[in-house]
Amino acid sequence: MNSQWPGSGDSWGDRTGPQPPSPGGGAHGASGVPWHSFPPPDLPPPAHPGQPPLSGPPLAKGNAVLALIIAIILTLTCVGVTDVIGIALAAVALSKDQDPEEFDRYTRWAWLSNFIHIGFLVLLLVLFVALDTV
Repeated sequence: MNSQWPGSGDSWGDRTGPQPPSPGGGAHGASGVPWHSFPPPDLPPPAHPGQPPLSGPPLAKGNAVLALIIAIILTLTCVGVTDVIGIALAAVALSKDQDPEEFDRYTRWAWLSNFIHIGFLVLLLVLFVALDTV
């Protein structure tokens, strides 16, 4: 059965044999420029000697901004100023844009503060409903 397939029984075919010509003519594209001479357009340019390497993806500031907005809304619409801690933590997170680890840490703490505040509000709502039915 292997005699009807090219190669020596390799399921991917014989890669060492002659390759079929590409539509642009060999290893060159249609313009005659080698296809491998340009980096893909979605990659950042390589760092120049003497410059620090890129430190990773940009910070997702939207997460901290959303935590700040929710903390402000909870503070203004609910029982007093109990979520001021969430506002402070989100503001500190936005000020730490040069240090990704600190930014992530303060953003997580701001969200935790918001969720604790929402949990207290749900607990109060349940207690009011339970006391109203008694």
